[in-house]
Parts: sequence; structure tokens; C-alpha cells
Amino acid sequence: MVGIFGVLLIGAVVALVNAQALAGLLLDPTWLGVVIGLCVVGGLAWAGVVISSYVVLRPGRLGSRGQLGTGAVAGVLAVAVALPFGLIATTAHTSDDALGEVFKSSPTRPIDHKDPWQGRDRLNIALLGGDGAGSRKGVSIRTDSINVVSINVRTGDSVVFALPREMENVPFPPGSALAKRFPPPKNFWLPPGQGRGSADLINGIWAYADTHPEVAGHSPSRAPEAVKGALGQILGLKVDYYMLVNMWGVARLIDALGGVTIHVEQDICYGVGRSDGGVVKAGTRTLDGTQALWYGRARDHPGSTCAGADNHTRMRRQQCVMSAMLTQLNPSNVLLKFNALARAAKQTFRTDIPRDLLQDLVPLAQQVKTARVSKLNFVPPAYNPAYPDYVRIRKSVRAAIARSRGSGKVVRAEAASPSPVSTATATRSPRPLTQQSGRLDTLNSSCVPAKKGT
Repeated sequence: MVGIFGVLLIGAVVALVNAQALAGLLLDPTWLGVVIGLCVVGGLAWAGVVISSYVVLRPGRLGSRGQLGTGAVAGVLAVAVALPFGLIATTAHTSDDALGEVFKSSPTRPIDHKDPWQGRDRLNIALLGGDGAGSRKGVSIRTDSINVVSINVRTGDSVVFALPREMENVPFPPGSALAKRFPPPKNFWLPPGQGRGSADLINGIWAYADTHPEVAGHSPSRAPEAVKGALGQILGLKVDYYMLVNMWGVARLIDALGGVTIHVEQDICYGVGRSDGGVVKAGTRTLDGTQALWYGRARDHPGSTCAGADNHTRMRRQQCVMSAMLTQLNPSNVLLKFNALARAAKQTFRTDIPRDLLQDLVPLAQQVKTARVSKLNFVPPAYNPAYPDYVRIRKSVRAAIARSRGSGKVVRAEAASPSPVSTATATRSPRPLTQQSGRLDTLNSSCVPAKKGT
């Protein structure tokens, strides 16, 4: 027993030293199966040791009351020593089930874990917030929250590029089916009567591709691929993967975490004129899922008695919620509420990230959590979504990535082939422009209270 205990201690030390690598490796279904099997064997073995030790003590020499009392104690001890093994096995099974549900796609070719990023020093992931309710199941949604995070795979330093949902005349990759249907200079543009004014904004690309297979192709992944292709053309980056978050599912995640603490600068009205409306009061407070969701989604409406603000202010509040979750997720939180988080995750996320990549992506995510994360919002007055200057946007992206690395060196991020675009093809009146350059800010801004002592 002492020998086995020593081996377990050595294993625990090795696990702590290699925590980042093991965190990703343990998400592999094979390793999760090994963990479950070892836990079952270990739990039964420990329970057997307790029971056999009790039998060796020959309880038959005791009276009936003594046998009953000591037998009960031995039984309780046997269950107690097996219980932690059962808890770990159950958690591993829940994790395997949730991961298998979310990360369904398989890579087109095996991933080389020695060089999972194929020699590139940046990974670009589209983070999309969809407005789908439970009945929609991610079909025909609008991506009302659009961010692309560009991660330095060596340091974890990242830049989040946020695009307004009302951006117009979005280009598609040259040669693609959607580019043939929507060629330059108009790009994504629908004639009046076919959705012009609402359905052909950037947040409508997913829904259009999803409901028009005759135009976008019949691939099951046509909607996310259309969005990734468009974002790549706008930013001049190769968008590797996407993660779609059902915004109503975010509320479940936050509730599973026990809420998020945010500094609300002023009262935010939500659900104006609805029975479920209310106010998120100003101040530093812990918001539940519904409050946090509305804090990120509320806008000004007729009849509002307090601020909701416009789409661009709403984008910044959504980033506050993202930052709060990034900051306040910690191992103890996740472990204590793991089953609830796993159930919420299955209803919340869609992605094309292959599960085989998780053993490399999880350690990178841990780096991002402690690295510098900055943001660049392409919103007025610096950028006009009605008349987007995509050449200028791409130049700003390259400059932001260079600044995030702390040098003026040429960025090695793989660029998508830009298509010719015109910046004067929209039909809406432009918003007034008074500022000619965007600003690169730290994502973890004043809306997320700092921890004591930091």
C-alpha cells in the first residue's frame, strides 16, 4: 500500500510540473477512457482493501452489536475511499460526452502535434454570437456579435478585432460561389425587395448561405465557411476556425459559473415594453446569466428611461462580458460546477475546431489567459460601416498585430488574397466621421474589477 501511495505521489508531482501539456492531453477520448478505467479499478481496489482488512480482524469474535457497529463503519469507509474515484470517473465521462457533442468535426489530415500550427506564428479564430433561440438549433441565425481573435502561438499575446453587425458590401474570397453571385464592387448586396437594408449586412451572411444552398453550395458547413471567408477578406487574415456561441446559451453558462462580476458604468434598461424587462443598476455587481446577457445586448428604444446606447456601445459591453468570463474562470470554479457547465456547453457552442487539436489548443488558451489581450473595434467615428474602407481596415489589422508584438517587424500572419473593393457602393447615408484612426485598447478594461492585490 505504501508503495502504491508513493507511485501516486510521484505521478501527482509529474502532473503538476507538466500541467499545461496534460490539460490538453486529458481531453483526448483515449486518455479519458484510460482515466475512467483506472478510476473504476482504483475505487474497487481501495474498497476491497478496507473490507479485506476488516475481515482479517475477525469481527466474528465480537458480539452481535459489535459486529453490526464495526461492519457499518467498515462499509462507510469502503464507500468513502471509493467515492473520489467515482467522482473523477463521472466527471471524465461527462467531459468526454460534452466534447464529443461540441467538437464533432475531424481534421482533413492528421494533426502533427510537434507543429500543430504548421510553421505559422499566429492562429486566427472567429468568435461569433448568434441570436438563435433553443428552437432554432443554430439554423437561419444572425451573427450579431462578430469578433476575430488573432493569437501569437508562441506568447499567447492576442488582438481581438470587433466588427459591427451592420457592416455593408462585404467581399467574399475570389473564385468562391458567393463571390460569383456577389462580385465587386457591390459585393454582398441584395436588390430592393430581396432584403436590401437588413438581410445583406454582415450579420446576415450566415443566414443567407444557410437558406440559399443553390447559391452558396450544398455543403453542411456552407454557412460558417461563408462567414470565415468574408472575415478573411475584410481583415486580410486567414481565419482558421470559428466558434459560434448561442447568446441565449451564454446565460446558462454564466449561471453555471455563479455569475460574473462587472463594473456597470450607468443604469442599463433592457426588455423595454416587455414583461421580462428590467434595469441593470450602475455599480460593481455580480450579474446572473439573464442580467449579463441583457447588459451586453440592450440598446436604446422608444420609452427607455435609462441608457441602452447604440450598437457600437453594445459591442464594447459584450467585450466586457467576454473579458469578465475570461478573468473569472478558474480551476476551482470549473471543477465545482463542471456538470452544469458541460450541460450548458452542449446547448451553447458550435465549432469546426477538430477535437484532436484540443491537446494543443488548451495549453495555448492557458497562455492567452495570462497574456496581453488587446482589442480594435472597427466602429464610427474612426470607421464607417456603411462605406467600409477595406484597404484601410487591412492596414490597421497589420499595424495592430505588429503593435501587440511590441515591434514594427513584418507580421507573418498568413493573409487571404484580397479582392478589389470599392468604398462607395452602399446606398445608406454615411455616418459622420470625425476621427481618422482606430485605437488599440486592452480588452480587460475598467468594466472588469481587478482582483485585490493585483
